[in-house]
Amino acid sequence: MPLTLEDCAEALQQAGLRHHVDGEQQLIRLVLVTNRYRNRRGEHLAIVTIGVQDDGHRLRLSLERAFEAGRDPAVACLLACRCAAATPLVAAEYDADFDNLRLVTESVVGEQGADSAMLGSLVEHLVSAAEVWQVAFDAQRQADDAVGMHGQAA
Repeated sequence: MPLTLEDCAEALQQAGLRHHVDGEQQLIRLVLVTNRYRNRRGEHLAIVTIGVQDDGHRLRLSLERAFEAGRDPAVACLLACRCAAATPLVAAEYDADFDNLRLVTESVVGEQGADSAMLGSLVEHLVSAAEVWQVAFDAQRQADDAVGMHGQAA
């Protein structure tokens, strides 16, 4: 049976996760407090977007605009790809038109659909990846700042 956005909203409610269903964009958004991860505004908040794709057979979760690409988007994308290689089930995507470096996880939905445990696990996995990746992006930012101040690596 194909999964619907309403099924996801019900599963999130059962998991005790507050969310907002955006019927116009056919997405669900969750705002979660984080420990290390900081969004591009510097807040310890992750906004996870959930969408149902492929006629209800695939669930896609993303953390849009997760990290700034900085002065050299190629360097940021390479770092994100390295982090993704070390993080099972989480990928990085970059949309240059919108300067959007996002984290993504997807799951095929079987006949049983998505229950609250599965959805909660996917959300937790994505946010945990952002928490860990924040350390790598902070280190890269410090290296960029050092190069910017001195014109070359220290």
